[in-house]
Amino acid sequence: MTDTWRQLHWPRPFDAVTALGFLETLAADESRGPVVFEARAEGGTIRHLVGGHATTVSGISSSLKRLLPGVAVTDLETVRVSVERAGRVRIRLRNLGLSLDTSGAALRALYAALSGAVGKGDVLVLQVILGASVPPQPLPVSTPDPNLSLFDLITKGTRPAPLEIRADLRDKLAQYRFRATIRIGVTAASPVRRRLLVHAVLAALRQLQTGSTRIDLVSDRPELVDEAVIPAKKPLRLTAAEALCLVGWPTGESELPGMPSIYPRLIAPPAGYTPSTERVFATTSAPGPSLPVGISMKDAVRHSHVMGPNGVGKSTVLLNLIAADIAAGRSVVVIDAKRDLAMDVLTVIPEHRAQDVVVLDPITPNPVGLNPFAGAGDQAPLVADRLLAVFRSLFPSAFGPRTSDAVHASLLTLAGRDGSTLADLPRLLTDDPYRRGFTRDITDPSLIEFWAQYDAMSVGARSAMIGPVLTRLRQFLLRPSIRAVLDQAAPRFDLRDLFTKPRILVVPLNRGLLGPIAAELVGSLLVSQLWQLTLARADVPKEQRRPVSIYLDEAQMFVKHESDLGEALEQSRSMNVAWHLAHQHRAQMPASLLAGIAANARNKIQFQADPVDAAAVTKHSALTPEDVMKLPPFHVYVDLMNGGVQSGWFSAVTLPPPAAISNPDAVLAESRARYGATSPAAATPEASLPQGDADGVMPERKQGDEGDEGDVSSDEPIGRRRKARP
Repeated sequence: MTDTWRQLHWPRPFDAVTALGFLETLAADESRGPVVFEARAEGGTIRHLVGGHATTVSGISSSLKRLLPGVAVTDLETVRVSVERAGRVRIRLRNLGLSLDTSGAALRALYAALSGAVGKGDVLVLQVILGASVPPQPLPVSTPDPNLSLFDLITKGTRPAPLEIRADLRDKLAQYRFRATIRIGVTAASPVRRRLLVHAVLAALRQLQTGSTRIDLVSDRPELVDEAVIPAKKPLRLTAAEALCLVGWPTGESELPGMPSIYPRLIAPPAGYTPSTERVFATTSAPGPSLPVGISMKDAVRHSHVMGPNGVGKSTVLLNLIAADIAAGRSVVVIDAKRDLAMDVLTVIPEHRAQDVVVLDPITPNPVGLNPFAGAGDQAPLVADRLLAVFRSLFPSAFGPRTSDAVHASLLTLAGRDGSTLADLPRLLTDDPYRRGFTRDITDPSLIEFWAQYDAMSVGARSAMIGPVLTRLRQFLLRPSIRAVLDQAAPRFDLRDLFTKPRILVVPLNRGLLGPIAAELVGSLLVSQLWQLTLARADVPKEQRRPVSIYLDEAQMFVKHESDLGEALEQSRSMNVAWHLAHQHRAQMPASLLAGIAANARNKIQFQADPVDAAAVTKHSALTPEDVMKLPPFHVYVDLMNGGVQSGWFSAVTLPPPAAISNPDAVLAESRARYGATSPAAATPEASLPQGDADGVMPERKQGDEGDEGDVSSDEPIGRRRKARP
């Protein structure tokens, strides 16, 4: 009687040669006990079991895992259901070889038969007991013809076996064989249905018959199937190859009825993988125990790359990671190009962190400000360089060498003067009195020389130099919402606080509400400042560098100005800053950025992908393009840093979003009260003037002038206007 059962989960595709090697090893083990394999169909679904005495099953399980990579052995998902009727397979001339199923036709027929058990209460079982091993033995010299009938023996006597029969016998006797028993058990609603189910299985097995062998079925007691009892006499003699054809394992690369689809494969974490309980975003999906899948903060600073199309669960993964960081008291930055993730973040704010939240939303009244020049100090040249890179990435066609020179000099000038904002840039280039007042205290010889040359140029020459870029700058500076953000000389929130205090910066940048150029500009400016502040942490002792997590949804919008993203990510790691870059597909980024991400974002979370991306992602891995292409929503393959070691790819299913614990409207109101602009004046052109020079630069505004210049939302150009002819 069999006392221990386990469920087998075979790897797919399942190599028949590998399976045969395992059975040959099993057949040659003369010390093992009997082992039972079952293919059990219930409700149209087929599962595979292994049974025997506890020590035998334990040894077989270890051998399976060692010799068949990818196989999983687990406890039974459901109990074995008893059968009502049973039969034992009998093979006439058991010492002759069966026809081997080289084409897979018999296997497909067997699975078609087993999967027919779809009725309520249907159970169909193919049970194969592999008993003691029979060692190889020589063929006797005088071997009678096994095909002679009893009548022939009585009337004609014996005769030697033909040469082809002798060759068949010799081949089989030369191999290790199993003393085997094969049973078919069935439960169904009626005798007719039971008969149909059993005969379908028998018909599949009969495809292995030869001209000399015949497979039939004799009645057996159903309890022998339930208890997997080994018969005392007349066992079959099966070679490993014959057993493989009869045991019903899902070998080959084709889909089989009643079995899950081969792709996507469910892949277990590698041996030695230690589940992280920190920042958990998924659970393993392979058969066996469901393990948490997370990225510790120590591993998170190796950065994360999340890729997949809309609607598959990227934002949910990010939200779970963000919620974990917030709960742990870390500084967090979320820049979202679609707004939904940003709003969801505002629902997972613990009460004790409500005062840490800063929502930079340009479409709200009195928004939080963003001034790249604020506190530039000695970093002014670096600030100017990074801003120039942002503008060049946004408006590549507007920048030639001379335009770049003019914009760079302007940015250097603005960065070197307290109280400057980006909204001052057009006036600096187009308003002569304003520019002369602004630049009169410059001490940099290079800038003095540039502005002298610029002032000496004709209006037409200046227009040719700066016209294209100013035209594009107007696309967002004319928007009151964007100007209100960028024209705050001293914003109430300082980005540097993210690196010294626990702060949560949430930036919703919906392209439909802001416009694509404006959304990219604000996001790119933020990312540029964050890179700069990250590098500035080099002066802070390593043990004092607070962890900061930065999340970019639709990252391609905000990092394309980075000429060396890989180096930036590598330097961020040592500064204890973890970047999380999410986007939809590889074509959104140039090859250089993708290469930098691939080399430095070591935590990879891959959702479903199209054929081109799937081929690229799996090129140097054990995954196949079909695996990635056929992932359902909320299922991923991950390759994570685990204790400083790369885990290798395995499958997981993402967690649902965390429960809401805060009111977004209340969080927004708290943020606006603490960090929003104190006056709507930031959205007007006058607010961009340096207070000390205003009187000497601009003529006094007379009553009635507001009708011409007060409406900053107008589509009319910024700068001086051509006077009307009398």
